[in-house]
Amino acid sequence: MGPRVQRRRHRLTGRALFIAVSAVVVAFVFILVVVRPAIERGGYGELAGVVALFLAILLAERWARSR
Repeated sequence: MGPRVQRRRHRLTGRALFIAVSAVVVAFVFILVVVRPAIERGGYGELAGVVALFLAILLAERWARSR
């Protein structure tokens, strides 16, 4: 006989459920507040500008933390 394999059942804890629900809510609000108005006002060019701005902020924060 081969080695016994134990199967673990991953239970969804309250904390994990809270994080998942929070991520969905934040993504939905982000789409309503940032993405939709950007597309309505300036098209996809303005949306690309918003994305570039967020990426620049994230990269600057990462650079600042590494120093």
